[in-house]
Amino acid sequence: MIKFALRRNLIYVLQYIIWSFVRNLIIMFMNALFKFGKSYIFTQFMFIGEILAGIIMFFSQRKYNQKKRKENKEEYFMSIKLIKTEEDEDDYFVPLDSKAKILFLIFFISFLDVAQFTICHIHLPRFFNISKSLCSRLFGFTTIFSLFFYVYALKLPVYKHHIFSLLIIGICLIAIIASEFYFQIFDIYTSYKSLIITFIYIILSQILSSSGYSIEKYLFEYDYMNPFVVLLYEGLFGFFISFLNLIDENYFHDFVDIYKDKDSKEFALFIFLLIVFIILSGGKNLFRIVTTKIYSPMVTTLLDYVLNPIYLIYYYGAQGDFKKEDGKLDVAYFTINIIISLIISFFGCVYNEFIILFFCGLERNTHDQVSKRASSKIDENLTELMKFDESTEMSMNDETNSVIK
Repeated sequence: MIKFALRRNLIYVLQYIIWSFVRNLIIMFMNALFKFGKSYIFTQFMFIGEILAGIIMFFSQRKYNQKKRKENKEEYFMSIKLIKTEEDEDDYFVPLDSKAKILFLIFFISFLDVAQFTICHIHLPRFFNISKSLCSRLFGFTTIFSLFFYVYALKLPVYKHHIFSLLIIGICLIAIIASEFYFQIFDIYTSYKSLIITFIYIILSQILSSSGYSIEKYLFEYDYMNPFVVLLYEGLFGFFISFLNLIDENYFHDFVDIYKDKDSKEFALFIFLLIVFIILSGGKNLFRIVTTKIYSPMVTTLLDYVLNPIYLIYYYGAQGDFKKEDGKLDVAYFTINIIISLIISFFGCVYNEFIILFFCGLERNTHDQVSKRASSKIDENLTELMKFDESTEMSMNDETNSVIK
């Protein structure tokens, strides 16, 4: 009834998960060692990583491209088919939009990225008593919001397994929100109003995130943009936009505190970890943009929350999340949310066809089953052709024999 479908180019999906997971581990380690888990400075270093990754991959691609042209072969790089620049092929790949609009869209993606990071990592932690994992637990909204763009802008179809999966994910997200109202500790610092504002912030951040992924897909499919060029420009625009956060007086406060309070060896370790963060950010966003190009924004959003059950264990054990009024950990609160997160991750995989359910026709329009039916049809046609050739050959032999006689 259930099948795990191994799709083509799955290596890039796994790479994105690995780079993202290791980067999160570095952030957790820096938070435990230096209390530096949420800082404005991460935005600059993240965009520096994007710039470096974009530059390295763009020049690697160009070198690879030149080599393949000499061999007169089709040009692929990281499973992305490269567009040749000969005059006879230029007419087939004319961007839908002008250069000015394309640059504006990339600039807008960078702005959305800065805004989403600022909301989720800077402003939300300032609410007292709000669960530290709440933002990541509601990341399923990104898949739902991405679907609207996928259907109404790209005009792509939605099938039964998509609707069924989103229905289950939506119910689970509503259950998370309901559980927060039930388990939330309300006092002079936290009210129903502040919790509602928190949900509004989180949903807004998910809209921003899914919009950025969707615009990237639009640039790839309609403007034929090179993913590595887009990543490079995103890094450049984002690096300068992120300095808007300088209006906050606490911008360098945490960095300065570490410089003053730590000795030279500890500060050197801190700088080393920031360099590692830059490298990991470049790798993560490189495979994020390749995943969006090869697959869809919905696959990219899935990878942002598919490991949530693991992260919830960390928040529960190391961060003291899911507490009762007396300060003790609430096992029921944690258990309900980890079960819900497992369901969301599972049906996120069903939606993106990495897991196929064989009941009620949910498997019919999946990539795996469509490919099998196509292969079966080809085999039938080949068999019919072989039978036709054999019968024709026998008929010709009979005619030849009759002539000889």
